[in-house]
Amino acid sequence: MDRFSDEAAGWDEKPGHADRARSVAGVVRSAVPLRPDMSVLEIGGGTGLLARALADEIGTAVVTDVAPGMVEVATSVLDDPRYAGWSARLFDVEHDELPAERYDLVLALLALHHMGDVAAVIDRCGRLLAPGGHLALIDLDHDADGAFHAHVHDFDGHNGFRREHVAGWFDSAGLVDVATADAGVVDKEGADGAPAQFPMFIATGRRPE
Repeated sequence: MDRFSDEAAGWDEKPGHADRARSVAGVVRSAVPLRPDMSVLEIGGGTGLLARALADEIGTAVVTDVAPGMVEVATSVLDDPRYAGWSARLFDVEHDELPAERYDLVLALLALHHMGDVAAVIDRCGRLLAPGGHLALIDLDHDADGAFHAHVHDFDGHNGFRREHVAGWFDSAGLVDVATADAGVVDKEGADGAPAQFPMFIATGRRPE
């Protein structure tokens, strides 16, 4: 994840990043009942753009990432009275020991496709939920030709996902009220260098109480 550490300092200013987080925050609001006392864990959160876009409607948040540079920037950004009680930490949800804390909302934006065993990751995310807590994952729809990551020569993740597969993994993790919905698009160059739009989805589920 050295690439993400290298890009961390200017991450929030990159075209589309902040706007995308604000747009997706609206999708999350429509899909998950937020509360001002809600504890949130953001997986692969980078600088915490998505959690910060929800700051007025949640309580505290822990922003995690596997890139040290991202965590360093997030820690600096969160050193602000608006984010009292928030924190950032290194955490690899796929491989690290799960923390003892349990959260009312676990969310991730465009992080899942970087994981290896996605079904196992979703199961681990579900285990991080408090009873009645929600999991909300936003990622790319299936990109058959891999155009989204065509410019990343060492990309070894997933070219998006079929929504029914993700919903099935939520079911297997023991989550209920599983649903998927549109979550907007990512505007970027396609494999041929021409402007393209890549659709995203949100998948949600709830841990039984």
